[in-house]
Amino acid sequence: MTTDETYLLGSDDEELRRLEHQAEILAPATRAVLRMAGIEPGMRVLDLGTGAGDVAFEVASLVGPTGSVIGIDRSADALRWAARRTEARGCTNVSFIHDDLHHVRITEQVDAVVGRLVLLYTPDPAEVLRRFAMLVRPGGVVAALEYEMAAAGSLPATEFGDRIRWWISEAFRRSGLDPILGARLGAVFGAAGLSPTVVGLQSYRAPGDPEGPRMAAGILRTLLPVIERTGIATADEIGIDTLEQRLAQHLSEQGLIFKPPTLVGAWSRTAPLPGAV
Repeated sequence: MTTDETYLLGSDDEELRRLEHQAEILAPATRAVLRMAGIEPGMRVLDLGTGAGDVAFEVASLVGPTGSVIGIDRSADALRWAARRTEARGCTNVSFIHDDLHHVRITEQVDAVVGRLVLLYTPDPAEVLRRFAMLVRPGGVVAALEYEMAAAGSLPATEFGDRIRWWISEAFRRSGLDPILGARLGAVFGAAGLSPTVVGLQSYRAPGDPEGPRMAAGILRTLLPVIERTGIATADEIGIDTLEQRLAQHLSEQGLIFKPPTLVGAWSRTAPLPGAV
């Protein structure tokens, strides 16, 4: 999906399980964006940076048995995991390619290209969109979904929630990545020669809902080496082994709503053939 230098999150079994949990939280917003973008039955779709396969499965449910999905990822471990899940689900319209987005060998035309939380890890997101848009048929769909991490936290805001958001956002920023890329997707699409529609979908977790603390603690555990190495915080300051419990208690006792990052979706149609109606 990216170079090892830019991808922060790894692909071991624990991380892939975390990504599956994150995907469950993102599923409603992802489905909404894909439908609005125009993913429909019969389409042949590329899923960029497919990872554990969750977006590919969402797309597969929309394109149906007459369509197909090809997931691309650089991690052989992630693709083996995705292949096992595909077999367990009985998905016959999903396949995978082990390749890097910057050297992918696909040349045949597709109806759509999609990607969720993948452009963040590419040095030039607009160039990635431009290159893959060239594989999309005239009038086809290019869609991307990225986080706007500044929106995460609690309602009402608290110092604890703000500190957790800062730890996560700063880990990406100090690694040379943009934690608010979702908010800039319109400009990224424009630089790729596309004219997008851009929407942000925000989920809200009620006080006492365990999924928000689990999500926050999971990403912080993954980012902990980066956080320590870049001087953002020490392991003792974060207290990762008790963080999920402490955050859950904090939200529940104060009646706070947990906000994950906003998932921003952008999509565009490729230019139709001259004279096409």
